Amino acid sequence: MSKVTGGRLGIRFATCALTIVIPLAVLTTSTGCIQQMAQLLYVIKGHKIPPKFAGLEGKRVAVLCLSDASAYGPDTLTYSVGKHVSGKIANGVKDVTVVSPGKVESWIDENGWEESSVVAIGEAVKAEMLIVLEIGSYSIHDGATLYKGKADLTVTVYDIEKGGQVAFSDGPDLFAFPENGRPRIQTDKRKFEAFYLSRLTDHISRLFVAYDKMDSFAEDAMMN
Repeated sequence: MSKVTGGRLGIRFATCALTIVIPLAVLTTSTGCIQQMAQLLYVIKGHKIPPKFAGLEGKRVAVLCLSDASAYGPDTLTYSVGKHVSGKIANGVKDVTVVSPGKVESWIDENGWEESSVVAIGEAVKAEMLIVLEIGSYSIHDGATLYKGKADLTVTVYDIEKGGQVAFSDGPDLFAFPENGRPRIQTDKRKFEAFYLSRLTDHISRLFVAYDKMDSFAEDAMMN
C-alpha cells in the first residue's frame, strides 16, 4: 500500500514540476518576457532566508540614518531610508516596537550626532536597541548614459540596555544596483532613484527580517 501511495505522490510531484518548469522555459526563451517570469516566481515560494541578526524580537527599537550630507542640515535621503527601514522592521519582526523616525530626527537636530551619544539617544526615545545606518558616497549616476545606484553602507546595532555595547555590525560594504546599470533613455531620474532606494532599504531590512530568496530574484528580473 505504501509503495503505491509513494508512486502516486512521485507522479504528482513530477507533474507539478513540469507545470512549473515548462512555462519558465518558454518565458526565458521569449523576448520581452522577463517580467512575466518574475511574476510567476512570486507564486513559487521557496524557503525563508533567516536574518543575520535576530535580536530585535520583543524589543523597542529606534533607527537612525546618517549620510555625508547629514552634518549640513536636514537630509531627505537619510529620512526616507530611515523611515522605510523602520516600517519594514515593524512589519517583519515579531513583537517589535519601532520608535517613530521623527522622534529620532528631532533629537539629532537638537543635539547633533557622535558615536559616544548612542546611549543618550536611546534613552531619550526609550529604545532598547538603536540601529545606526551610515550611508556614504551615495550616487545614482554611472557615466553620462547610465543610471546605477551606489552607496557605501555600514550598519551597527547598539544595545542600550548594556550601555551602548555593539550587538551587531555589518559593513562597510558597497551596495550597487543594478549590476550593469540602466540606460537613461529607459527611465527618468526620479523613478530610478525611487526604485534604487527601495532596493537599498530591502537590502538593509533583510539583515533583520526573514525573506524569500525568490523575491530578490524576481525583483532583479523586473529591473533588467
